[in-house]
Amino acid sequence: MGTAILSGIISSQGSGSGTQEIDLLPTRFIACVRRPESEDAIRSKLPREAPDSTVSVYVKDNCAAAREADVILLACQPHLYKPLLLESGICTALKGKPIISVLAGVTSNEITHQLCQTAKTESKGVYDTDAFSVIRAMPNIASAVQASSTVLEIHPRPQLKGVIATAHAIFSCVGTVFTTKPGNFAACTTLNGSTPAFFAMVIDGLVDGAVALGLSHTEATQMAAATMRGTADLIMSGKSTLDLRYEVACPGGATIQGLQVLEEARTRAVWMRAMAAATSGQSSLKEGLKMSRGGF
Repeated sequence: MGTAILSGIISSQGSGSGTQEIDLLPTRFIACVRRPESEDAIRSKLPREAPDSTVSVYVKDNCAAAREADVILLACQPHLYKPLLLESGICTALKGKPIISVLAGVTSNEITHQLCQTAKTESKGVYDTDAFSVIRAMPNIASAVQASSTVLEIHPRPQLKGVIATAHAIFSCVGTVFTTKPGNFAACTTLNGSTPAFFAMVIDGLVDGAVALGLSHTEATQMAAATMRGTADLIMSGKSTLDLRYEVACPGGATIQGLQVLEEARTRAVWMRAMAAATSGQSSLKEGLKMSRGGF
């Protein structure tokens, strides 16, 4: 996810399509990795127009990167956040800086609590939670093509207003930004972060059906994706899903016969259960369930 966000931000700056909040945007980036080979993987995914001087990659040196940075994007795998925040010197490096977490299933309070516990151990004193400014954001993989839907967690604490403004500016570069209260963030994580995989499955099924009817896989995929994008644009313009269905499915027509099959299969109930399952599954991510490829 971190690489997708980085790629999208750099692309938006190169194309001039970024946010109006230009003063809040970073101009230099530091990526932190655990293995030397990860640097090559990151650079291979960055836009061609990104100069090497724009992006530095630090290997096993999180504290140095945090000391040098003005804004922190916490984008490790959720089960790794505690070891990261236990590193010697990390609290001093992070104190007073905007920390934006994109960790699924890990609350901002949990991150703040871990930082305070680490700081207390290191300094033999007590750290106030106000020493750390943490908010949550959940973009999705479409950040890489500047088409993400990102939700930001809104807090009433006055000291977090600047962090929220910075996060809004950053994620506006890679798509549309929404806000929500902490209690709704888990559902938003699924709706924003998980559903690209759900939508891909929908397209897979439609494409297989089209291939069975004679289309090539390539043309069927392009048509289905373009149609999904157009449908999303109609909904974003204000058209309700109910009106959209009624306009397409005329009485006695072919579309309503297809919809009948979907209703008989209780498709909407299946999507509701999938949303619930993915949301409840977030709690296991921070308990040591290892993920690969940076997904969740």
